[in-house]
Amino acid sequence: MSDAPVIIISGQVAAGKTRAAKMLRERGFQYARISQAIRTRWDPALGEKPPRSWYQEMGMKLHREIGQRALCQETMSLIDNAAASFVIDGARWHDDVAFFRDQYGARVTHIHLTAADEVRKRRFAARDKNVDFEEADGDEVEREVSALSTEADAVFDNSADDPARLEAFLSSVVKRG
Repeated sequence: MSDAPVIIISGQVAAGKTRAAKMLRERGFQYARISQAIRTRWDPALGEKPPRSWYQEMGMKLHREIGQRALCQETMSLIDNAAASFVIDGARWHDDVAFFRDQYGARVTHIHLTAADEVRKRRFAARDKNVDFEEADGDEVEREVSALSTEADAVFDNSADDPARLEAFLSSVVKRG
């Protein structure tokens, strides 16, 4: 059995999950977002890119209809080699983390990112234009995210917008993981 690290990243809207996951991808980790599995349901006739509100609505629909474990299994189809290191961006439910822990055991390190509300609002405003921060952050699909910090192996306050500090944190997680 492989001992290559599996990193699961959770955190509230605009806490820096994707930035952290992409930093790990730059280090050679395979990368997948749970939202990529959701996006497979998007009809391209509706436009090139789904709006955040669609992701949240479809994510909640799938949560209810097929469950998080099935969605996580679909996400794994985006990973070429599960025996190698990979990072999963965007865990939002306890079942997301439980799926990966059940499948990959001691290989899994769950990190949870936090950031001050004013920082998250600023980051969100810089990139998302089709919904306001309060609506996105308060959506039903986000309801368990904060509680995931209690089961995380490591929690990092990413309020500083300091890539070197985030990189140092990720390095320490990967070394101990």
